[in-house]
Amino acid sequence: MDPGSPLDRALASIILDSAAALRAAQAALAQPEAPPALQAMAHLIEALVAVREGTVEQYKQAMARAEAAGPLDGPARLAALRDHVRAQWHRREGRLSEAEALLVPLHQRAEQRPLVDAYLSAASLATVVSMRGDDDGALDLYYQAMALARRSGVDSLVVNALNNLGAHQSDLYNLEDAAPLLRECMDGALRLGSRRQIIYAAGNLVENLCFRGEAVAALALAREHLVARIRPDDPPALQRDEEIARALLDNGLHDEAAAVLARQTYTDPFSNEIATERVLLEARLLLIRGEPAQALRLCQARQALLDEQGAEGTLPMDRVGLLRTAARAAQAVGELAQACALHEQAFALHEQLLGRAARSRRLSLQITHRLAVAEWERDAARREHERLAGLNAQLQAQVAENERLQQRLRAQALEDPLTGVHNRRHLLEAGPAMLSQAQRRQEPLALVMVDLDHFKRVNDQHGHDLGDQVLRGFAQLARRRSRAEDLVCRYGGEEFVLLMAGADAPQAAERLRSLLQDFQSLGFAVAQGSALHCSFSAGVAASGPNGDDLHELLAQADAALYRAKQLGRCRVELAAASVAA
Repeated sequence: MDPGSPLDRALASIILDSAAALRAAQAALAQPEAPPALQAMAHLIEALVAVREGTVEQYKQAMARAEAAGPLDGPARLAALRDHVRAQWHRREGRLSEAEALLVPLHQRAEQRPLVDAYLSAASLATVVSMRGDDDGALDLYYQAMALARRSGVDSLVVNALNNLGAHQSDLYNLEDAAPLLRECMDGALRLGSRRQIIYAAGNLVENLCFRGEAVAALALAREHLVARIRPDDPPALQRDEEIARALLDNGLHDEAAAVLARQTYTDPFSNEIATERVLLEARLLLIRGEPAQALRLCQARQALLDEQGAEGTLPMDRVGLLRTAARAAQAVGELAQACALHEQAFALHEQLLGRAARSRRLSLQITHRLAVAEWERDAARREHERLAGLNAQLQAQVAENERLQQRLRAQALEDPLTGVHNRRHLLEAGPAMLSQAQRRQEPLALVMVDLDHFKRVNDQHGHDLGDQVLRGFAQLARRRSRAEDLVCRYGGEEFVLLMAGADAPQAAERLRSLLQDFQSLGFAVAQGSALHCSFSAGVAASGPNGDDLHELLAQADAALYRAKQLGRCRVELAAASVAA
């Protein structure tokens, strides 16, 4: 068959555009009096497309049509292509041994086969060997496939080979060697204009950038080439929710990451499983949201499953992340011994990864420079050891910086950005703990709900800028008048909540009346040099001897606040339960 025939071009482009390859095959079949060999090859291309994106029935029908078109054992190319398609189906079904048994003889005859055919089998064999757990063998095969792709001169094959090799190097934690491969792949995919190849390349490069600490670049790439290009109806092979969510999380965009992870989970039959990566990301979100116990349970459940079923399909980098996340969750819930043990496991696995990266680089050098002298190899190994030592120090510094950043982000999540005092979320988290402590110590605790009087009128008559000044003025004054063990929170709008440790209702009311006088004395500049003076109304509730939960105290204080407003505002009222006590 002519190497430049439409079917040869279709076979070469099947990675680039399966739909176009399928159309070319169908066009060949539509030709009048098409030769049997051409019909058989067209049907084999249909079967290969069905393996990649179709159903079992579509695959079986296409293979049956190929067999009916003519004996496939005759022409060597058709027999080899048939075996290649069958191997792809075995691979999709998880029968890796059967797939390898068909692909090894095909690869051994690579020099006698068309370069496109030889590349497809070499790349597929590399992936099967990788899925079987032979990382060294897969690395060698990916380099051989790269050489075949470059010799073919077919840009789509070169882009695919770069993507495969770069992704495998990343899986081996050889991030330094992976990065230039993936960048070259990305540039080539953009030149081709193939949406499929751009998504493949961008997904792997985004993950590589995240692991290398280049979160900003990863997010920019994800937004431009993943979020903007992936469609909901795309096949699983094109879905990249995990890569997008990782980039969002690494940039502190937790809500967006949560929305991405809430979408349907896709499983690509040709890829390693993504369950561990997704669990890791979901656990990180739970930690950020202040749910360490649930994060720990999630990590433990996944780890137990990996221990039971094996972790061959899980990237070691994700296993390290899972252990580190579980350790942080255990520490957050007070399980310090467990946290220490998990940190030790993560450190040990990370050390294995560094060794694995070193081995990957050494093998890559041996594969690409087999004629290099032994002295050069020793010098390269020494330099590699020094580089990895520096990289390890950088990674440790990056981990520490990430932990500090997480602490800062959590502090920001619990603070009202306008007033600088705590927000409602912090009140709902810290309030129950303060109540429990007061009850254990048998000490009083008062909760005060404050509402700035006629605040809407201030905004309407003088503008929101002045309204913001009034809010900040009250918050700063309340914080100055509070004690170290007290809590000042902006509850919402012009409402504030104060928790006063060690104060009963009358004591809290007395302090509030003093605070009211001080607040009334504040002057906020308005037009013509005059000053605006404001007041507030407050309701006070105190924890009873039998204990009240936070929501009960809030309800009591809110009722007292309502009564203060009904009685004319600018006053402090005690909750009925507190008066009775």
